[in-house]
Amino acid sequence: MLQGEGDVVQSGGGQFGARERHGHAQLVASLGQGMLGLLQPLLLESITAERNLLMRTIAEGSAPADAAEDLANLNIMGGAITDYERRWRSRFGRPAQAWPRAAESARAAFSLVSDDELQGQLIGQPAIESLDRRHADVLDTLQKRLWMLAAELGAQQWPDNPFSPRYVVEAFLDTFTPGDCGARLRGSLLRTYGRLAGPRLGEAYDWLNRQLAEAGVALAAGNDFATLAATTVSAQRQAVDAAKLQVWGEDNAVAPVRPGGREAGSHDARHGDAVRGTALRHAARMRRAQQRGPVAPGVRMLGDEEFLAVLSLLQVEPASLQPAEEGHAAAARRALAKTAGNLGIDSSTAAPSDTQEDAIDVVGGLFDALAAGHLLQAGARQALAALVLPYLRLALEEPRLFEREQPPAMRLLSRLLELWDGNGRATAIEEQLHAIADEAAREVVAEYHGERKVFDDALARLESALAPLWRRTSLVERRTWQAIEGGERLEAARAEADRALDARLANCALLPEVAGFLGGHWRQSLVQAWLRAGAGSDRFAEVAAVGDALVRLDALAATGEGAAVASALIDLQPRLHACCLASGLDAQAAEAVIAGLVAALARPDAARLPQERSRATVGTGEALPDGGTVAGAGAEALEPDRRFVQPGGEDPPRALRLAWRSPLSGNLLLVNAQGAREYLLEPAALAAMLADGSLLCRPAGDPVEAALQYLDRG
Repeated sequence: MLQGEGDVVQSGGGQFGARERHGHAQLVASLGQGMLGLLQPLLLESITAERNLLMRTIAEGSAPADAAEDLANLNIMGGAITDYERRWRSRFGRPAQAWPRAAESARAAFSLVSDDELQGQLIGQPAIESLDRRHADVLDTLQKRLWMLAAELGAQQWPDNPFSPRYVVEAFLDTFTPGDCGARLRGSLLRTYGRLAGPRLGEAYDWLNRQLAEAGVALAAGNDFATLAATTVSAQRQAVDAAKLQVWGEDNAVAPVRPGGREAGSHDARHGDAVRGTALRHAARMRRAQQRGPVAPGVRMLGDEEFLAVLSLLQVEPASLQPAEEGHAAAARRALAKTAGNLGIDSSTAAPSDTQEDAIDVVGGLFDALAAGHLLQAGARQALAALVLPYLRLALEEPRLFEREQPPAMRLLSRLLELWDGNGRATAIEEQLHAIADEAAREVVAEYHGERKVFDDALARLESALAPLWRRTSLVERRTWQAIEGGERLEAARAEADRALDARLANCALLPEVAGFLGGHWRQSLVQAWLRAGAGSDRFAEVAAVGDALVRLDALAATGEGAAVASALIDLQPRLHACCLASGLDAQAAEAVIAGLVAALARPDAARLPQERSRATVGTGEALPDGGTVAGAGAEALEPDRRFVQPGGEDPPRALRLAWRSPLSGNLLLVNAQGAREYLLEPAALAAMLADGSLLCRPAGDPVEAALQYLDRG
């Protein structure tokens, strides 16, 4: 049947399809011209900023050796900026002119590169990756729109984004070649360019997204591209308004619209900035379209005032939402329909609008993910469910609610989840933390009816209540890991001293007095040198050299070379004295020890005994009280501040946190809500607990962002 429909379109609308493809090609060309106009000023701005920075370093006396040459090059480049801008426009505009182009051949991927090209790749790749990460959300949305546009233009392969950070950086490197400036200046200039390009690209990508949306280019999922490209979708669409396609003209310079400079009430413009929120709402609408049939005839859409009135009435009811297995969105719809019925609004004649349904689905999905991803007690689950309604209202009023730059409402929600997660109220501090979170949640539910200041105030009061508790916890934490680190450092120093002693005593016959000095005062002096300066320090090497000199002196004394021994002792005596003092002896006792050594070395025929190797006190493979001995896969990547939950089984759960990683042993310290030690684990032991489920690791970062990323992958 699909083939039949395609045949009809081809026979009756071929001229129409060609006309629309021409319109879309015109759209791409206009977008390319617009991006050229938006980004071109960055070239001169980068040169000016780099020149000012270099002049400041010269004035401060901290400039590199070739600063004068770099400054001259920058002045030349600034004077010839018109030529550089022409070169940049040619290079940056090339991908858009050829778009949608086929993927690069494998041969090009393995072609030889020159030293200059290699240097460009080395300095350019970090800048590309940084800009990619910064604009990941809007780039993903742009890519989906460009896939749809490419399919309508007849592309058979996934096209690149011709305006991606890769092309922005590569065009810059092609413009300012190694012949224009040295390697150091080129790298520094690129870093300045990347810093300035960050916010400018955000504005440019927002502008691109709005132009594509206004031109009727929808979002396409990645797995939809093959279907889009294989069918004649473009011929089935209506012609695009030519006025929307001409987004750039010589007499119509489109200035970037800054997020903070929009007029109040410009709802559509703010939706254009809400990249992730728009994508989540669109995905929710597509799912509903697949699961539901068309709206029954005669059913009207609820107005915003009606919907918010129902929401406000429902919000003041105790236990207004009781989510079951179907989730928070279904519970919200059920409760809203019941409350609307009490107001005389029959669900058979009035239904939420698409925008209202989008908000219900996205907020419901977010709260489902939060509830599933955290171990919450019954009271916390009820409090979380009650928060669905104020956040549903906020989602209708704030399009940017779901973006990476979180408003106070989302930061508050994240903090509440952190306080509730794994909190079994088993200790006084856990009870206090839970109560603080409960009070903040009740405040939002009771007070929020459109005034966003409620979230700001609730977050401020929450942070104020937590501040003294966190200070006490941080102090306990620091004392705990400092004590552990002190013990580990002492054991490591002793082990290193034992290894040094073993090396001097192995296969060696020494006077008992010499062996005793090495095993006592000299070893202790080595321990002190390690603790104060480290094993690789000059101080440690100097103390180690005393042991070597004493062993050689003993061998010399055995041959009866009295004069040589006496001379060497005179040279060595100050260092022997320092060893004695470092081991804790006073000056008089140190003199007595040295006198005993001198007397023993004066007797060449004294008995010298073979020495046994000492035994190191650490590093023998013995298990720590709380851990194992083998490195654990994956656990080494965990950074301090990562949150964990111990389910507890029959006991209440516990929230734990990775407070410290030993720089010596790699051991991991997990503390409880009070900051006290719960576990000191080697990576393998932690990995084993994670594998058997006795510990649950929470994602890095805040809980709401992790849940939104999960929904976005969706």
